[in-house]
This record gives sequence, C-alpha cells and structure tokens, in this order.
Amino acid sequence: INIFLFAILMVPLCGCTQSAEKKALGLDDCLVVASKSIINGDTVITCDFSLVKDTIDFPLSNIMSDLEMIKLENSDSALVSRYHTFVSENYIGVYTMENEYKLFDRQGNFLCEIGRKGQGPGEYMFLYDSQIDEKNNRIYLMPWMQKKILVYNLQGKFLSDIPLPEFVPKARFNINTNKQIATIMILPFKGQNNYVVWQQDFQGNILQRISSEYFALEPDYGNEVISYRNTQNIDFYLAGWPDKQDTLYYYMGNENRLKPVFTFTATEPFSHWYIDLPDHVITIIAQQERMDENGQFYAPVPKQFIVDKRTLKGAYIKPVIDQLGGISIPSRVLYQDGYFIANMYPHELKDGLGKIIRNTENNLSEQKLPNIKTLYEDIDEEGNNYILIGKLKSVK
Repeated sequence: INIFLFAILMVPLCGCTQSAEKKALGLDDCLVVASKSIINGDTVITCDFSLVKDTIDFPLSNIMSDLEMIKLENSDSALVSRYHTFVSENYIGVYTMENEYKLFDRQGNFLCEIGRKGQGPGEYMFLYDSQIDEKNNRIYLMPWMQKKILVYNLQGKFLSDIPLPEFVPKARFNINTNKQIATIMILPFKGQNNYVVWQQDFQGNILQRISSEYFALEPDYGNEVISYRNTQNIDFYLAGWPDKQDTLYYYMGNENRLKPVFTFTATEPFSHWYIDLPDHVITIIAQQERMDENGQFYAPVPKQFIVDKRTLKGAYIKPVIDQLGGISIPSRVLYQDGYFIANMYPHELKDGLGKIIRNTENNLSEQKLPNIKTLYEDIDEEGNNYILIGKLKSVK
C-alpha cells in the first residue's frame, strides 16, 4: 500500500535548479535590505521593510539538502487531513482538529494513535505543539488551554503528565528528556499569566523564569506564540495585536534572558510572523481566507520575504520545490525541527505536477521530465496524503 519515493527522487531530481539553461534572479543578486547593530552587547539584524523591492523564485534546494516524498498508508485508520505535521529522523506525526494524533514511520506506515480526544488522563481536545524524542522513546503533546504536557511512548501508551505552574492559553516548548528540563514559551494573557518563558523540572517546579510584564496581550486566541526549533537555539516570537515593535528572540537558558535577534521597521502594521532558519529569516505575511469559484473558502499561499543573515540581502520570494521540477509550495507548509515539511492532498500534488508537465517553458531535461511524469501517473487522487520532507541545511 505504501510508496517510498526517495530512491526515485534522489538520483534524477535532486539539485535540479534553474541553472545554465535559464539564468534567473537569485537572492545574491538582490538588494541589501537590513543592517546589523549592537544592542546591549547583542548583534541584532533590523530589516527596513521599505527596501524590500525584488520578487524572486526561490528554489528550496537553497535551504534544504534533500527531498523525500512519502505516501501515507491508505487504510481507514490512517487517513489524515492537512494540519500540524511533525517529523523526526524515523517518524512522522500528524494531528488534525477532527482526529487524534497519528504516528507514522518514515515509509508512511501507520503505527498508532497517540492519546485520544477527551478530558480524562492522557486525553486532549485540541493540540498546539508536539515534540518527538525518538532516542528516548517519548513523544510530548501540548494541549491548548491546559496546565500540563502529556507524555507518551512511541507505541502510543500514556506515561504521565508534566504539570505546568500556571494555566497556559497556547504554548510552545523544548524538552530535554535526559536532564528532565522543559523550556516553556507561552502566549501570555494580561492579568492571567505571570511569566512568558520559564524552565522547569518534570514535577512542575520552576527553575528560572522571565516576567510576562512586557509581553502580555489582551486575551485573544487569534494571537500566536512561535518557536520552530530549527537550530540549536531556542527561538521565540509572539505574533499578536495590537502591533508594536516586534522582535524574534533566542532564549538563553544559561543566562535566563531573551536575546534579540531580528526585527524590522515598517510604516504600517500588518499581521506577520518570523521563521528562523540556519542562515535566513523568513517573514510570513498573513492573508485572509478567500472564496473560490465553487464558493469554497481556501487559504492562499501567504506572501513572504527572506533575509540572508550573512549578506543582509533580501527579497519577496515565491518558494518552489525545484527537486520536483519547480512546483509551487502549498499554502500549509512548515519549517519545523530542522525540516521543511509539506503535507499535501494527493489531488493537490497531482495538480502541481501536471502544471509542470504541461509547461513548455519549464526547461526540464529529457531525463527529468519522464520521472516527473512517472510520479504524476502514480498518484491516486482518492488515496491518503503525501508528506514532502527536506532536511534544512546551513552553508556556514
């Protein structure tokens, strides 16, 4: 039932970019849009939004070293929609609002459900974050509006709760299982939450903390707390309103402080959030849902711009999966835990590949095009989702 297509992709497709066949504007050709300054001993990158002028196609091979396309098992118990997807070296976790968290291996085989919907021990209503720690046979789930993190093994057995010292509306976390220390980053509500970031042990005892005074927002579940864990640093950002001068931080546990890393200046506020990558920062500009010709609402691909941390050059980007001939990314992708992750409906993937095949100006070689056609023909539009995974890389 399962299809593992890495072998097909690896040889003929990896590294196929817009090379000598068609010279395209790249990030190195764009303007410098940011500057570095020293603030209280920290180097901070500030992007001047008004300087971001260029728009470029951005091959994702620039930031990821390989690509796997994995078809999830097509049994009734394994079916998923397109929501939160988490990846580790050997596992894929998919959580949807309608169903329990489902665990797959990296070949797409369905393994088990992690927890279940409900309000009893080991149960949850909605989840906000997850961390797969396969070295210690653990998976951690963070529910919305709770005072605990749920702990399971990778066979789906509920093990325990990690109690939190206060109620958290939404939270991201980073857990060191061996040291039994959890770093918690929350969306703090005014008058309800005393801390915005803290470290604690597995018994709920706070080891060190940062006050929520500067960061607390009016209670609004439309705001978000961001931490993608793409580097060795613990990144932290609050995407919230009302707008103020906002900053991407690293939490420095050895100093118990938030280190400013990236911000930008703009004349008009707009809804956005940051994605910290090894060598870049991507700023996502949120867009409202739209209605298609059939009266169905859909989420358009958000506008986004990128800044190179080293050269400080930047541009609006249209990310394309060049390993698959240059198809556009879907509206829901993640850069999480060191991976690019796209959870795609089969018809969505087939439509994207079909456009590549029909495009007479795509400059695909005679060797690459047949492989794209083979992938296209193998897709069952009535089957389960496909997960595209790329390992994020650094050129440093």
